[in-house]
Amino acid sequence: MIFFGKRKILLTIFIFILMALGGWFWRHRESVPFVSQPLSTAVTPFQYSMSHTATWGKIGIKIIDQSFSNWSDLERLKRENESLKAEQSRYSGILAENIRLRHLLKFREGYTQFNLLGASVIGRDYGTWTNTMVIDCGVNQGLKKYMPVIVPEGLVGFVSEVYTESARVQLLIDPRTMVGGIIQRPASRVASMVSGNTGKLGVLSFVNIVKEDDVIKGDVVITSGYGGVYPKGLVIGSIQQVTDDSGKLSLDADIKPAVDFGHLEEVFVIMDSIRKTLPQNIDTEVIQREPPMNPNLHQAGAENE
Repeated sequence: MIFFGKRKILLTIFIFILMALGGWFWRHRESVPFVSQPLSTAVTPFQYSMSHTATWGKIGIKIIDQSFSNWSDLERLKRENESLKAEQSRYSGILAENIRLRHLLKFREGYTQFNLLGASVIGRDYGTWTNTMVIDCGVNQGLKKYMPVIVPEGLVGFVSEVYTESARVQLLIDPRTMVGGIIQRPASRVASMVSGNTGKLGVLSFVNIVKEDDVIKGDVVITSGYGGVYPKGLVIGSIQQVTDDSGKLSLDADIKPAVDFGHLEEVFVIMDSIRKTLPQNIDTEVIQREPPMNPNLHQAGAENE
């Protein structure tokens, strides 16, 4: 045990002597060539390796730092892009609304024959058997049942139910809706009934047309004023197709509505009482107060004219 302890002491002393000599030779390496050259040769690979490793380490750290910085910039740019998209969408909506309201205002200012009340669409119910919508005006705004509803493009429908602050509008394309229509073309002036079409959604039917009547594709159909619900002259739509069924005594025609019912946002309600128009006076602008007549009377009496 004593011998082993002496060996450890001697080994320790020897190591310190070597370290001291190595330090002395290193400090005096330039003055002692036989020491400096071997040391330089031995240390150079390690110096190069350490220097190369340190250089690549710095580059790697710089790349990683730049990557994190770029990632942060990318996230920031994404947030800014989303914010700009939302702002652009909002401005686009405001611009579209501004254009639409200017169009409605221009129409209202030029439509002086009736007192119009503007209303916004707040609900829709478009189905197979019913086509209605809800507007934000009701009893408190003076609305009553059967008041006509229009837009600049033409007839929308009529007020079917009235509530305190809202009302339901039955649309022209509703299969339950019936309105007297007349061909606007002066050479024709054929009058009949227009109704919603259950077989063709979004299409109106011009029904019970006498086969000898002059109805062609492209003819514009307007309201005839029969019945006292709708004023005369509101655009309903244009003839899209005329069907001549050999098994029937009359013609049927499809009408493409003038109004785009899928994109209604604001409408006008005609607040005035509507006076009825006689079929025999349909070509004139004079409106008379008379009992309602059969809209097919004009065709039935055509031979007597």
